[in-house]
Amino acid sequence: MGAGVEFEVMARVPDLNGHTTAYGSYAFSLSDVAAPGLTLPDVSGVRVSMDVDPGNGLPSPGLDVTPLVGVGVSGQTLTVDGLKALFAQDNGASPVSNSLVPVGALIRVRYVAKVNANASWTDAGGVVESNDNTVTLSRTMQDGSVDSSLSATAHAYSFELDLVKADRGRATEFLPGAEFEADRLASDGSGVQTLQFKQAGDGVYRLAVDGEAGTTQTLVTGLGGRLVVRGVEARMLTLRETKAPDGYFRLPSVMVRAVAVWSNDLSAVQAVSYQTDGSVLASVSQDGSTVMLMDPRVGLASLPYTGSVGIAILLLLGTAVGILAIRPYYLSHNAEATANLLE
Repeated sequence: MGAGVEFEVMARVPDLNGHTTAYGSYAFSLSDVAAPGLTLPDVSGVRVSMDVDPGNGLPSPGLDVTPLVGVGVSGQTLTVDGLKALFAQDNGASPVSNSLVPVGALIRVRYVAKVNANASWTDAGGVVESNDNTVTLSRTMQDGSVDSSLSATAHAYSFELDLVKADRGRATEFLPGAEFEADRLASDGSGVQTLQFKQAGDGVYRLAVDGEAGTTQTLVTGLGGRLVVRGVEARMLTLRETKAPDGYFRLPSVMVRAVAVWSNDLSAVQAVSYQTDGSVLASVSQDGSTVMLMDPRVGLASLPYTGSVGIAILLLLGTAVGILAIRPYYLSHNAEATANLLE
């Protein structure tokens, strides 16, 4: 949620040999329609370039040709018109022909769209939902008809973590009211980010978009101990329990993430699973649909589960030392009483 997704549309310069269509009537344009969950950039954020062979005496690959074409953005649609100006000259009433760059030269359209609050998300127990972006090429054929049958779709995904807070000793005893914060490593490597969320219901939160009002760092488990976190990437989040339910220790920091299972050609996500790390008190349910966060009750026996192994050892050693100290005293006292009786 709020992340930038890089898109690149590629088309090759067509072979205009045999065309009878005049330049003015010839069409070669792109229309790119994004799902509501993707925010397209403004016109200034779109770059059009060409890769051509330097051996032809032309500029090197990656030549920026954006000023030569017409880029438009309206709502969820991005258009690039006038691409014919990149490979054909205006010959007036004469048939259009390749005259500027060779057939097959690659045209690239690049931009970054952002995942917004309208995005669809996918969890481990549901149907895979994608935020699609579909581009269509419209081109004039040799017979003068306009063909718009060539299209391609790219998928952007946002994920949901389903978690349940329960008693470590009784997994059916759910714990509402537990409070957490979540952080992750910044994608640019600048450090750890404490994440902001927007509450969408009892125990339901989504990752906030930058600058969004009414956000919080605190995630609170709802009825049934349920906690839903939407709009996250398929990478590790660290959950830190800041307040445990009454009578329970706080859970040590645990790491959870959604794991995307891709198709063989890596074009689409087929399923999602969950993964945990950092504590035996966090695990994935048997059906794989939920992350279980188990809180230990307050007590000496639960200290190792909270990361307080050292405290538990010291308490046990202290108890042992106390017993060893009491025993000589007790024996000495009994010996003194026996001596008094003998006198």
